[in-house]
Amino acid sequence: MRHVETIIVGGGPSGSTCAWQLVKNGQDVLVLDKETFPRLKLCAGWITEKAIADLQLTPQNYPHPLLELDIRSHFPKVPFGLNWFPTKGKNYSIRRTELDAFLLERSEAPVEKHSVKTIRREGDRYIIDNAYSCRNLVGAGGTMCPVRRNLFHDERRKSLQIATLEKEFEYPARKDDCNLYFGRRGLIGYAWFVPKGNGYVNIGIGGKSKYFRKSGTNIHDHFKWFLADLIREGRLDEATADNLKATGHPYFLYANDGAIKNDNCFLIGDSAGLASIDLGEGIGPAVESALMTADEILGRGVYAKGPITHYSFGGLTERLLKRFVPAKGVPEEARETVPQQIRQPA
Repeated sequence: MRHVETIIVGGGPSGSTCAWQLVKNGQDVLVLDKETFPRLKLCAGWITEKAIADLQLTPQNYPHPLLELDIRSHFPKVPFGLNWFPTKGKNYSIRRTELDAFLLERSEAPVEKHSVKTIRREGDRYIIDNAYSCRNLVGAGGTMCPVRRNLFHDERRKSLQIATLEKEFEYPARKDDCNLYFGRRGLIGYAWFVPKGNGYVNIGIGGKSKYFRKSGTNIHDHFKWFLADLIREGRLDEATADNLKATGHPYFLYANDGAIKNDNCFLIGDSAGLASIDLGEGIGPAVESALMTADEILGRGVYAKGPITHYSFGGLTERLLKRFVPAKGVPEEARETVPQQIRQPA
């Protein structure tokens, strides 16, 4: 059995950032991940100026495209996009397949491909699949993190579960402006069209899972309707839309309750459900939680939820949604404006 002082399960932005800080300070670290990097990771890829600063990155020292976003915000009953987005500092887009691989390599931590199944506590050590042991264990494996599954048994608040459906693809004909659509066709959530470097674009929708259960619609309905809207706006051609097969995944928004650590075991990023409440921003909170966890392991700080960003811009989106979004589902007239060929759920 191999013993390492700290094992991090998951090599995404939170896991690699935690490893980076520990390795810089001479700690014995191993990262376990079920995938080989670089790997495909679907994500809108919005990253704030603060998150870039926390990662000690700049457009000059990051080796991949870091596209500054020109954002248009769209709201129901407003017939035009507002050239406005109330966050502090600049906003950028990245491709997660590039960012994640870069951050993991930069950490200089040893990485092994391993799909974690079982974890148990024996004395002051955690035993992983009878193959690894460690004193400090960090769960950075996302929503379905095996560390959370094995060692944390609190119920997540289903009211804060988000469902997403998205697709990232090459589309050189795209326009360079980023568009965010709040409350589109009654969606309790938002849709996005995010341009990225080298001619890529990510389009998708996200909303509270309970909305889909109660509204009589499903997320595939909304994605099809969104494609129709993008075609009408001239942002997407029909041939491309016809061939798009989106992929979905769930995650959880920030909640003040819920455990994030137990003795020398820590949950960070999406494994702790730390995405911002209003926009579901995950990269920034993931990095913040990783840095705090590294500090606690190094004996120079305490990891706690309170300081982690939980509103991307002070809850403004939530107030706007309450004002503009219809209370009940999608109006019938909205359904009837969608072309038949893309109206049916996938």
